[in-house]
Amino acid sequence: MREYRASSGPFERRLSFQTDEIDEMCLEALQKGGFLPTKPGPIRIDRFVEKYFQCNTGYEDLPNGVMGYTLFDKSGKAIQVRIAEKLEDGHQASDRRVRSTWAHEGGHCLLHPTLFIETPGQPIFSETEGKNSNIEGRRILCRENDIRPASRQYSGRWWEWQANRCIGGFLLPKSLVTNALTGLLVDSVVTRSPTLPLARRTEAEKLLSSTFEVNPIVARIRLGEMFPDSKGQMEF
Repeated sequence: MREYRASSGPFERRLSFQTDEIDEMCLEALQKGGFLPTKPGPIRIDRFVEKYFQCNTGYEDLPNGVMGYTLFDKSGKAIQVRIAEKLEDGHQASDRRVRSTWAHEGGHCLLHPTLFIETPGQPIFSETEGKNSNIEGRRILCRENDIRPASRQYSGRWWEWQANRCIGGFLLPKSLVTNALTGLLVDSVVTRSPTLPLARRTEAEKLLSSTFEVNPIVARIRLGEMFPDSKGQMEF
């Protein structure tokens, strides 16, 4: 992780993570918390967020367009995570979207505590706090467009891109994904590393979606990251 002074946005500092670094941090947190399954299956993401970060969690009637939020205290600890109660409508796609939202908020808890640590004489927020940034006091408000893994409409909100990156890291750990795809992968002739044939991608997407209880778009993006085809499928 690198940190440097932000040239714009609500925070005085900007954090930078490599994508592999975020994956490693997510995996380490799942392992330490005892929430990494021994075989492919859905991560208990809501319980993980509550227990690992030791914060108050639940559902709340949030304003239209707000999917959830994370609240930090002055020491930078995440103390409250809320998910919009309207997301729970009993449909499978909605339930899976709730899981993605929990993972997104867990990403803020994991990656962004230092942004909220109060140090005497050093401001936490810039003068633009709250102006088109979805930062309200010590809360990060996450809106619908922020929790769409394939969205490119971050408008400079790098912290939302990073939290979205944790959706794959938390819900689809690479080792479990590779295990789940046994039988669909073939070794590259050149590198001998596992590859996913183009003809098996739709099958693999459906398999991951059902095994890990994620929506197809989340599975598709993870496959694109781990097993890019000749066209490249990086959508984060």
